[in-house]
Amino acid sequence: MMHRLWLLCLFVLAGCSAAPLPPTPTPLPPSPLPSPLAATATVALPTAVPTLTPAVEATPAPASPTPLAQPNVVAPAYPAEILFLRNGTLVALDPASGRERVLAPEARDVAIDAVGRQIAIAHGQTISVIDRQSGEARVVVRGRAVYGLSWTPDGLSLAYAAAADPPTLPFNWERWSRWCAAATVAIFDLPTATERAIGPGCDPVFASDGRRLAYASPPTVQPAFVPFPGQTNAVRLVNRAGANAWNFATADGSPEQGYLVYAPAWSPDAREVAYQRFLGYQALVDVNLTMIADSREGGGSPVLAGAGWHRPPAFAPDSQRLASIEFNFSDARGLTGYDVWLLALVELEGERREVMPSGDLMLRGQLVARVPRIVAAAWSPDGDALVVLAPSGWNPAIDRNQTLYVEEAPGELWQLSSRGEPQRRLAVQVDFTSPLIWAPAGLATAQIDGGAIMFPAEWEVLPVAQAGEVAATGNGRLVGRRAVADPALLSESAWPQLVADWLTVAQADTPYQLPDGSRLVIFTGQAANGSPIAGAARLMDGAIAISYAPQAEWPRYRATGIGLALAAR
Repeated sequence: MMHRLWLLCLFVLAGCSAAPLPPTPTPLPPSPLPSPLAATATVALPTAVPTLTPAVEATPAPASPTPLAQPNVVAPAYPAEILFLRNGTLVALDPASGRERVLAPEARDVAIDAVGRQIAIAHGQTISVIDRQSGEARVVVRGRAVYGLSWTPDGLSLAYAAAADPPTLPFNWERWSRWCAAATVAIFDLPTATERAIGPGCDPVFASDGRRLAYASPPTVQPAFVPFPGQTNAVRLVNRAGANAWNFATADGSPEQGYLVYAPAWSPDAREVAYQRFLGYQALVDVNLTMIADSREGGGSPVLAGAGWHRPPAFAPDSQRLASIEFNFSDARGLTGYDVWLLALVELEGERREVMPSGDLMLRGQLVARVPRIVAAAWSPDGDALVVLAPSGWNPAIDRNQTLYVEEAPGELWQLSSRGEPQRRLAVQVDFTSPLIWAPAGLATAQIDGGAIMFPAEWEVLPVAQAGEVAATGNGRLVGRRAVADPALLSESAWPQLVADWLTVAQADTPYQLPDGSRLVIFTGQAANGSPIAGAARLMDGAIAISYAPQAEWPRYRATGIGLALAAR
């Protein structure tokens, strides 16, 4: 029932947030077809005795059907771009062309919504939201220093941690503990311009389905050997309304649980949560475990063992791979700068064993690569590459134990393969503490008389089979809109027959009545190739919007799919 209520809310909210579409161009009238020539009857010349012969009527050639108008496809307003900071200024880089554009000055933290349209920026004592296409900015929160921004997938709400003073970056055990102890997690609702406090803590991040928020509660105990509260807290999960909170993972200072848990990150399918567990000093090094657990159960299993303090883990788009950045701030060799940073990549299949100071440890997954001197990393939208922040003049072949990059100076952006192999340098003069985001390209638009849809640029627009319809498909998914002359065809009983050429509906839930008068139906069935699918249909006056995906992907896909369908006009 909860997933149905969420879908109801998402349809209502996403309908309010759909971006205005470009004006629909006037389609050119079809070229007139040549009229068929009538056959000429043959008349016999009269003989001496005229014979009356009935005239043979010519059969006209069949007229060619008037071709259906096809959609006008409008390309995305912007390509896939990498967002980073240079001297505190937010810059967008097109990795294909190398072109850069400045988006905003004085940024501390950055987050982009699921479709890449809105960029939230924390700077000074404010949060601003920038339209990625126009560059237009508006301030939505004032009077507090913010860090840790996260959008809901519908782009209507923004979570963050706020305090009187900004954090000191990059985080280590003490810096993070002081920040989290002073900060409060809140959610700002953009349509109503209202804020809701969730509770003390930091590191908020929304699930990809938009229903739950994970965050870290502040440390509550001060160990005897440090001058700050740095022990005993939890990673908590709460619903979007701020209710039904529970401790997903905890730390109490014991050797088993460690001092702190922090930096949660959701898998793209919202089924798992990864987070960091700081165990503390063991055999001349501070040990940290990267953990993963089922989002309904908590606890979890380690997937990486590293040194020092770690950044939030990053799932690849397929949820099957994980990247984690470690910062060995207490390096026993006395190294500093880039030399104490490292990127680790793991494929989340199988198990492996590693030797730890406390004994052998069984870890989930297979280690793909460890790439030294990497301070930040982000996956490409398709998961085929990563962008990373490396030191200026980085030589990937140099032994990690050599002392060469000891300063916290501006660095370079590099593109790596999904297995950590360096491919090319992308940009220079990137701030040492810069966040990295590889933002998707904008949505393409297919327009036709009476309607339009928006969809990922790599999808294919389907040929029009009925007047007034428009549909696009890609990777086994479809978003479509179909106008009909007879509203009766949009009834609860008739609509599956109306879309029979798109899909076969095997089972449909009772429709929800939405406030605007439209109806929302969740269904399962088969695609044209017979594969099992699940999706949603929104029935409106004179139109129907369809979104579906393979059944195994539907829980993860539905947020994006419904958002695309609601872009129809």
